[in-house]
Amino acid sequence: MSNTNDDKTSEATPPLGAVLGWLNLSPTLPDNMTGATAASPPRFINYNQLMEANRNAQNLQLAHEIVFNKDFQLKLPEYEKGSITEKVHDTMHTAFWDVLRADLVADPPRYEHVVKLIGEAKEDVKSLVLPHQTTLKNQIDEAIDLDTIKRRFEAKAADPHEYTKYFIDLMATLCAECRDENIAKLRTIDDPTDCFRNIMEVLSLMKLDMANFNIRQYRPLLQQQAIAYEKSTFDKFMDNQRGMGIDPLASTYKWLERAFNRLKTKDTIGWYHIPVDTTTSTPHESSLAILNEAYCELLLWNTKYTFPETLELDEIRYNQVHIATMRLLIISAIMTVLSHLTGSILREYEPIKTMLKSEMIILLDDFPQKRKLKDVLISISEQVVKTTRDELNKFDRAKIIIDNEQQIKDAIIVIGENHVIEHAVFKLLFQRYVGFVHHVLDHAPSGTSLSNVAIPNGLNIVMNEVASTVSFFLRLITYNRMVFNEHYDRIISQLQSTSSSNK
Repeated sequence: MSNTNDDKTSEATPPLGAVLGWLNLSPTLPDNMTGATAASPPRFINYNQLMEANRNAQNLQLAHEIVFNKDFQLKLPEYEKGSITEKVHDTMHTAFWDVLRADLVADPPRYEHVVKLIGEAKEDVKSLVLPHQTTLKNQIDEAIDLDTIKRRFEAKAADPHEYTKYFIDLMATLCAECRDENIAKLRTIDDPTDCFRNIMEVLSLMKLDMANFNIRQYRPLLQQQAIAYEKSTFDKFMDNQRGMGIDPLASTYKWLERAFNRLKTKDTIGWYHIPVDTTTSTPHESSLAILNEAYCELLLWNTKYTFPETLELDEIRYNQVHIATMRLLIISAIMTVLSHLTGSILREYEPIKTMLKSEMIILLDDFPQKRKLKDVLISISEQVVKTTRDELNKFDRAKIIIDNEQQIKDAIIVIGENHVIEHAVFKLLFQRYVGFVHHVLDHAPSGTSLSNVAIPNGLNIVMNEVASTVSFFLRLITYNRMVFNEHYDRIISQLQSTSSSNK
C-alpha cells in the first residue's frame, strides 16, 4: 500500500509528558528546530485548569474501566523485584518503623510518632464504617481522642498494647471474611511496633476490599449511565484543554483525515474494495464508511502516528486486537504454505493441524514484545517439521515431510524476511480478514452475529480465535461510537466540506 501525502506531513512532533495521553505538558520542537528561539512568547498554564483536566481524565478512565472490564478491581501497587522504586519504598518504610521502635524503647519513651500513627489508624478505620453507622463513628471518636491519648502517654497512664488491641478488636468486626486469618495473626504479635506495622498493612487491604465492594455495588448503575457520563466528562476535559490552548482532538482529526484520503485514493487498509452506489457509480464516502476505514487502521497501526484521543481509554485493548490479528494471520499463512507444499495430506489428519495451531500460539506468545518475527519463525519452522513428521510417521506417511524438510523451513522463515505485510500469502489473508471486518462493521447496526458470518478462506484453522478477536474489536468500536459519534460526525462533515470546496 503506497504512502499518502498525509504520511509525510503527519504528526512530526507527538506530544510528550501526557496525563492519560491527553495533556500536553512539555512542549516539543521538530528535530531541526532544537535550540531555536520560539516565534511567540511562552504560554503559562493555569494550575487549577491543569488539576481539573487531570481529575476529569482520571474519573473518565476509572468509570470506563469499571463499566468495560467486568473483572476490574483495585489492587495495591506492586514494585518490580529489585527495582529502585522497590528499594526506595522498602528503605523508607523500614526507616519509619525503626524510628518508632527506637522511640518506644527509649528512656524515657517518646510517644509523638505513635500518637500520630494511632490517628492515622483511626482515620483508616473510620473510612471502613458505612455512612449510616453514625453511632459507631462517634464511639471511635470518643475512644481515640488524640489529645487525651497524648496526655495519657505523657502521664505514663497508657500503653501501646491497649490501642493495638482496640484496633484489632474493631477491625475484626468490620473486616470481610477473607481477612479473618489476617486478624488472627495480628493477635499473636506481641511487639507493639511490629503489631502497628501489621495493623496498617491489614487496614490497607480492608480499604481495598471496601473499594472493590463499592465498585461491584455501583457497576450496574454506572453501566446504565456510562455513555452519558463519559460524554459529559470528556466534554469537560476538552473545555479544560481548549482553555490551555490545546486542541483536544488534533490526533483524532488526523486519524479520520487519513481514512478519508485513503477512500478518495482507493488506497484503503487491506486493499478493501469500497461498495459502489449503483445509482451514481461512485464509492460510498459516508460517515460510516470513513469511520470504519479509520477503525481498520488500528489492525495495522503505525506507531509513528499519535493515538487518537477518543480511543486512548482502550489503547491497550486495541493493541491487543492488533497483536492477536497479526498472530492469527501468521499462523494461517504458515498453514497455507505448509498445505501448498504437502498437498492434501494434512486434510486427512485434522488433529495434526489443530496440534500445530496450539504449538504456534505458544511460540508466538512473546511476539512482538520480546522477540522479532524472524527469530520466532525459525523456532516455528523447526517445530512444524518435527510435529508433522512425528505425527505422520504414526501412519507411515512422513515421507513427504522428510523429503521437503528444508523447503518447508525456508518457506516459513521467508514470511518474516521483510515486512510481513509484503509476503504474498500474508497479504492475501490480511485482505480477506479486513474485508471480513468491514462486512461485520457495515452490518453491525442491524445486529449481525458473527456466528452467522462465514470466516474467510484460509483462516479456517483459527476460525474460533478470529471470531473471538473480531467480536471483541466490534464491542470496543460499538461502545466508542456511542460515546464519541458526535465528534466523529462533526470532523467528517468538516473533511467532506473542505474536500467539496477544493474541487
